[in-house]
Amino acid sequence: VERCFNKLKNARRVATRYDKTAESFLGFVDITSIRLWIRYLST
Repeated sequence: VERCFNKLKNARRVATRYDKTAESFLGFVDITSIRLWIRYLST
């Protein structure tokens, strides 16, 4: 779990939390998680 959070924090937008609403922030976390998962599957 900690490794996942560290990888998510590499996305600057997640680490600095530019989004104003929680819904927008969680949406970007979802998108970033999907990108990490696809990258993991392709290796």
